[in-house]
Amino acid sequence: MQNTRQSLVAKACFLLWMLLALFMPSLTAAQPQDITLRGFVTDSENSQPLSGANVLLKSMEDDDKRRGAVTSSKGYYAITDLEPGPYTIRISFVGYQTQTDTLNLTKDNRLNTVTYTVGLKHQEQQMEGVVVTGNTGGATTLEAGRQKVTPQDLSRVSTPSVSGDLSNYLQTLPGVVSVGDRGGQLFIRGGSPDQNLVMMDKMQVYRPFHIAGFYSAFPQDLISNADVYAGGFPAKYSGRMSSVIDVTMRGGNHQNYEGSVSVGPFLGGVQVEGPLGGEGGSFLVSGRFSQIERTAPLVLGQEQPIRFGDQFFKIQNATDQSRCSVTGMHTYDRGLIDAERNEVFKWSNYGLGGRCVVLSSGSLSLLDITLNSTYSHNSVGISGDPAREASILNITTGLDLATPLKGGHEISGGFEARVDKPNYSLNEQFEGIRTGNEFLVGFTGYLSMDLNLAENLSVKPGVSVGGSFDYGFNIEPRIRGTWMPFGSEDQKLNFAAGLYRQTVVGITDERDLGSAFRAWLPTPLEEGRPRSIHTILGWRQQFGDFGLTLEGYHKWMKNLAVPIWSTYARFTTEMTPATGKTWGFDVRGELKRGSIYAYIGYGFSWTQYTTSQQYFSSSSQTYHPAHDQRHSISALFNSDLGFADLNIRWQFGSGMPYTRPFGFDSLIPLRNLQDPRRDYGEPRLLFDKPYTGRMPVYHRLDVSMKRKFQFDLANMTLKAGAINVYDRRNLFYFDLFRLRRVDQLPLIPFVAVEISTGS
Repeated sequence: MQNTRQSLVAKACFLLWMLLALFMPSLTAAQPQDITLRGFVTDSENSQPLSGANVLLKSMEDDDKRRGAVTSSKGYYAITDLEPGPYTIRISFVGYQTQTDTLNLTKDNRLNTVTYTVGLKHQEQQMEGVVVTGNTGGATTLEAGRQKVTPQDLSRVSTPSVSGDLSNYLQTLPGVVSVGDRGGQLFIRGGSPDQNLVMMDKMQVYRPFHIAGFYSAFPQDLISNADVYAGGFPAKYSGRMSSVIDVTMRGGNHQNYEGSVSVGPFLGGVQVEGPLGGEGGSFLVSGRFSQIERTAPLVLGQEQPIRFGDQFFKIQNATDQSRCSVTGMHTYDRGLIDAERNEVFKWSNYGLGGRCVVLSSGSLSLLDITLNSTYSHNSVGISGDPAREASILNITTGLDLATPLKGGHEISGGFEARVDKPNYSLNEQFEGIRTGNEFLVGFTGYLSMDLNLAENLSVKPGVSVGGSFDYGFNIEPRIRGTWMPFGSEDQKLNFAAGLYRQTVVGITDERDLGSAFRAWLPTPLEEGRPRSIHTILGWRQQFGDFGLTLEGYHKWMKNLAVPIWSTYARFTTEMTPATGKTWGFDVRGELKRGSIYAYIGYGFSWTQYTTSQQYFSSSSQTYHPAHDQRHSISALFNSDLGFADLNIRWQFGSGMPYTRPFGFDSLIPLRNLQDPRRDYGEPRLLFDKPYTGRMPVYHRLDVSMKRKFQFDLANMTLKAGAINVYDRRNLFYFDLFRLRRVDQLPLIPFVAVEISTGS
């Protein structure tokens, strides 16, 4: 007992040291000797942060004195170690007008800081047939698992709506696996959907992807940018062991009122935005509602009994010193994933959060303060009488700080306190009902540095420290880095590694691809929380307009909670620990030349689980889970034809594993048995060893064309195309109970229209 107390005291002292170290930069930077220039770079219309904008500062007294910076995901930049004097500043971002100004930097305050915030205006003119558009993303911006995504990236993928969507775009990336066009589940580099941390303005969203696989809570019209980490994510993210999807939603137009109405065979929507209050205030409100349940008999020639939608609002106030906002969201999904099985799946999300990004007046730190609450619920069963249902409530508050240091270095850190309250009622077939109501309190703190060790080498070490009353403390070291061996951005070597743990896990019926139900609960294993170790190594090469990226990765996983296997099919909360490993590589090529965009990506992935449990004559099972897709190919082509924009997408995936049937029997209840000659019991499907079969390959071609018409009072955007152009019968899954195939969507011709006001 004494040793346990000493251990807890030691860990508490370490955590205290971490928190002191977190605030030390603010204290030590309170009296700088040189001048620091800092500020935000945003869109002049909606104060949307422009991530990746270039800030160049040149002394007017010495042409050789030049300093530069690139804005962060918050649109923030800081240039330290500046001498007093006159400077010219040049701020540029692709698709926006470059702004040039003169500054006279003087030591006129205690911190010797100068704040310069600028809003850039759109540049929409055409020059020699080249359309100037904003884009700093792209598929080959991959850096050690991190993919930066912009709204323009989403527009390049054919979707049966006027605008694109993050869900549809992610499915074009190597290493991202979707089980089908229904169900709303994404597997990223061997991880399961519950191992993905998805955030909207730092508010966690548990089920962001809709039942129709084209859509999510993140449409092109609403997002500002997104950071997608397929692995190796930094210390500021915790609580998940596979991947991170961090989405920043844009604010409304604070200069003019705008609105739009759209309708298509799958989805219709309304969006309104405009100024609110004083200068810098704005609102944005959006609502989308599915149409496929009504239109499917006419468009597809078959019923699609699914319904989905989402509502979103954001109120924002932006000044030179801060960006404060309140964000709210709601999503809902309901339907039959298999129209012939009477299992209605439902899930919904509710979220409300506040966030302030502030330039501290008492230090050089950038503060990011959040308070969020989210609730997610899902169920499955006969309509009105679900057999299984589960929900989770999360309340989180946190503070992040980033402080620039001399030499272009940066130190950042933060802490977060959270409460999770899972609730579930699960009807386990042949076993009865299990219910639970949990309550978890936890906290995390992190510290990381951005160190420029040489002109061509930067390293970002970090550590995450977490704890809870139920699971104790943990320490998770992380590191990311970039080396430019030839001193140019055109050649980069990227690497990342880290340790990750997860407390709350989602369990599901792994044997049935037609199931989309997931129950959230604390890890049910006595062996401890699930954890993983990531290693990533990649090379990025730019040849003029053509970019090439090659990246290899490995994930080692332990204490995975997988269902105890039995010969008959059932949902069960009886879990057993498993180890897992995933390795693979991605190759991506991307061409951007004028109005032509082309991309091709190939991914190889290998995932294997091993668990110790008696099944047939073996005491352990080694198998490839259902999302082990070995080969995937995605190809995109976009071009401005003059009269319309053309989008083409082709996708290929090798067959994924499934469990073969072993036979059938009947379960005869001994209680209340009426007549054994007439009561034949309940039929059961018997399974063979797990995942010994492979489904057929999958491939599909999507084509669309879009044109915008401008009128005096409004604009009209018309989009027409087809999904699955050559009408291939792609297998969704094989219904082992009825020995029949369930296919994905057939040929889908579509026409979508949007009427909008404003620019």
